[in-house]
Amino acid sequence: MIKSNILTKIFQLYLEKKDIREFKNNFFYYLFFRIIRNFLSHDLIVKIYNFKIYGSIQKNKTSYFLLKKCEFGDYHELNTIKKLSKEGKLLFIDCGCNYGFYSLYTASLSEKNEILSIEASKNTLKEFIKNLNLNNLKNINFFNNAVSSVIEENVLFHESINDWESSQTHRNFKTSSELKVDSITIDILLKEYFLDDYNVIIKLDIEGNEINAIKGALEVIKKSHPLIIIEFSKYIFENLDNIDYLKDFLIKYDYSIFDTNYKKKNVDEVLEMLNILNKRYKTIGNFYLIKNSSNNFKLFFPND
Repeated sequence: MIKSNILTKIFQLYLEKKDIREFKNNFFYYLFFRIIRNFLSHDLIVKIYNFKIYGSIQKNKTSYFLLKKCEFGDYHELNTIKKLSKEGKLLFIDCGCNYGFYSLYTASLSEKNEILSIEASKNTLKEFIKNLNLNNLKNINFFNNAVSSVIEENVLFHESINDWESSQTHRNFKTSSELKVDSITIDILLKEYFLDDYNVIIKLDIEGNEINAIKGALEVIKKSHPLIIIEFSKYIFENLDNIDYLKDFLIKYDYSIFDTNYKKKNVDEVLEMLNILNKRYKTIGNFYLIKNSSNNFKLFFPND
């Protein structure tokens, strides 16, 4: 396929003056993109919310969907982060940050917010750094590590051809490469922070290793009762011990599970939702773990 710098420049000029979300449901945009997408020669700079990001022209990159769908999605999660940011400065731990959307969004809400972005993939690291350099944000710190329950373990990490499914716990995908990466815990990452100064939010999207990440964050959980955004997938519960651990965790630390419709769920209900999924799907999306009777618990629900 012949790539065209001229067409790419024209499309970039078309994008420059608007937030990409303004093109959603725009028939001309979708037609134009569909016609020229295979001729684009390089990634495109996209405006969204109040920051910029590179939309990839490669279909195996998560950021490609910014161009294809004209949105990032996850509206409930982003609005929850924004709501909590208005109440005071955030310490946001973005585990499995990928190309950095959540990190950039949270950093852009307030310069007082502190963001720790962690990604094990060295390929995705390059995408993250490009996006970080595109924005004048000084409140993001990046770590090329695997988030886990122990520190400095040399972990074998499986890089997928599709950048949204690379994992340290499984290789149920077309593998592009394997590498060794050091593990780190959330407790160690936050050891030097005075947690009373922040509202802590932990986002976990690490393809099956979420429970180990929680095990490595228990001191932070005891001290600051963070809101935890967690993607529930079949990969988490392939390790059957994780079922009992999560149930015990909810009781011991007085946490509850809520979905994005503010409906409380128990672990068995989560497992049932995963069990009835079509075999081709592995995840039921993001849920929240929230400390009962905490300030986050009060802030989470709509103001009626």
